[in-house]
Amino acid sequence: MTDLETSIADNRAAVGEFIATAKALDAGQWNTPREEGAWRPAQIVQHVAIVYEYSRDLVLGAPPGGSLPRFLRPLLRRLVVDPALKAGRFARKGRAPAMFKPSAAAPAAAEAIARLDAVTGFEAAIRSGHPEGRHYVTHPYFGRIPTRDYVRFQAIHTRHHRRQLTST
Repeated sequence: MTDLETSIADNRAAVGEFIATAKALDAGQWNTPREEGAWRPAQIVQHVAIVYEYSRDLVLGAPPGGSLPRFLRPLLRRLVVDPALKAGRFARKGRAPAMFKPSAAAPAAAEAIARLDAVTGFEAAIRSGHPEGRHYVTHPYFGRIPTRDYVRFQAIHTRHHRRQLTST
């Protein structure tokens, strides 16, 4: 198995764990934030789905939204992506950019979880051989990242939010 296929399999496992945890929440937990000012589990699931939808579009070469100037991207990558890849988890707390924030209205569990099918589109986009996703992903904020590392970063992100679901 290639490094990329190993990363895809690990990401698929992270998403499977995330979905199982989300499905195990009851209606009261689904709409109760783990602490004051935090997202509700419904919003966490929606956020993760938004990120996978974005990632699918990114790998296909058509990411929505803005970007950082090219000269700043390596700096942000070194501050956010590289430490997460090295540690296997997020090293510090951050805030989601506006385009990745969930809506204030909590979606129904089945609807939010169904949106996580975007991970299948993300994987298919990588495997499609589209030039953007074949070996590198050019992220509008992090710059050029090896595709296997970008997939690992997504798995780390998903596991980060799974831990938030279990702390409700």
